[in-house]
Amino acid sequence: MASNQHEIKFIDTTVRDGNQSLWDATGITTAMILSIAPVMDRIGFKAMDFISGAHMVVGVRWHKENPWQKIRLVRQAMPRTPLSFGTTGKRFMGFKRAPDSVIALAIERVAANGIRRLWSMDAANEIDVICQTARLAKAAGIEEVLGALCFSISPVHTDEYYAQRAQEMARCPAIDTVYIKDQGGLLTPDRVRTLVPVVQQNINGRPLEFHSHCTTGLAPICYLEAIRLGVRVVHTAIPPLAYGTSQPSVLNVSKNVRRLGYSANLDEEALEAAAAHFRYIAEREGRPIGAPVEHDVYYYQHQVPGGMMTTLKRHLSEVGMEHRLEEVLEEVIQVRKELGYPIMVTPFSQFVGTQATANIISGERYKVVPTEIIEYVAGYFGESPAPIDRNVLDKVTSSPRAKGILNKEFPQPSIEELHRKIGPGLSDEELLLRIALPEKEIEDMLAAGPIKLQYP
Repeated sequence: MASNQHEIKFIDTTVRDGNQSLWDATGITTAMILSIAPVMDRIGFKAMDFISGAHMVVGVRWHKENPWQKIRLVRQAMPRTPLSFGTTGKRFMGFKRAPDSVIALAIERVAANGIRRLWSMDAANEIDVICQTARLAKAAGIEEVLGALCFSISPVHTDEYYAQRAQEMARCPAIDTVYIKDQGGLLTPDRVRTLVPVVQQNINGRPLEFHSHCTTGLAPICYLEAIRLGVRVVHTAIPPLAYGTSQPSVLNVSKNVRRLGYSANLDEEALEAAAAHFRYIAEREGRPIGAPVEHDVYYYQHQVPGGMMTTLKRHLSEVGMEHRLEEVLEEVIQVRKELGYPIMVTPFSQFVGTQATANIISGERYKVVPTEIIEYVAGYFGESPAPIDRNVLDKVTSSPRAKGILNKEFPQPSIEELHRKIGPGLSDEELLLRIALPEKEIEDMLAAGPIKLQYP
């Protein structure tokens, strides 16, 4: 029997990241999860990556489901497996920055409803922001808090850059675990061999987890390389919500690690039953089946994440311009460089993609400047990794909406002030939803009644 130091543990990403990457985050309802939850609770996952602010938006908008009730229901159905919530520290739901009071209340409420594990990331890898979120999570009773190091490729994002960020993260006592978050699937085995040791050496003995996507076809190999280097927790998905732009398959990774002499203590029968359940959903709902992809060197240039690529294609199709995808991707490369190489992760990937699309559709670069780009330039989401191109900066700051945003301090209302403004009699949970979402979407959710419990 293998010793504990050779046991590989797994974080399941099926219903959160797998769903977001392959099914545009709209594919899985609460009933679909509840129908298999007792089986998934037996598998032996260290935790389930369950929900984020973006998924809460999807639940309300597309499924008319109350996300707070969703957390409670699944928590009750999976008492043994910790559910994980992900936050960026500056946003709660949607791509807009949220006041600090809203972030603190959101963390308090997800903890109160049964979230036991929280991962905190910042799109600019600002460790102070991640640490602030970690402290809030610990104060709310969250058992395990993870700090994410978002990986990127640029002239700025070197191993030395990540060593420095890892050192800063190690100085935050509220962070229990660190994880490498390769949201773009950009890592290669060679880079893993330099990056993982650098991070390990600088996190002061904290556990290190590994998260990547199969977008370039290399993630399953990178997982094995990370495990050889000492990583003992990896993030995987259950087919058919594995592969493609999602995470590697837990079936494949667990089989391979056993062949390498490690143990993977998972209930194989329960795993197969869960895979069959999600295959049934895919067939019934007409959802795509995740499959391994061919390696694409071009992806390392534009770095558009899988979930966003799906959204980008849909948006171009809606305006009859799907044939111009290649032009948009070329523009993404240029816009990212001009904006100082922001990491292509939410919300920056959406910002860059939106600006690139606007440049192509309008026929004139930066003729249309989204509010989010102005806020990015104004520092609402931290400093750009490299200086912003001077000509682009001038165009952005001279746009009509810029005057109302630049050099204006971001408002920080208290929860009491927000209650007075939005609804004195509202619960904190409904208040949070009404801060983030249009009134009609909330009313439609409330009118739909309790969440459906059985699928189909």
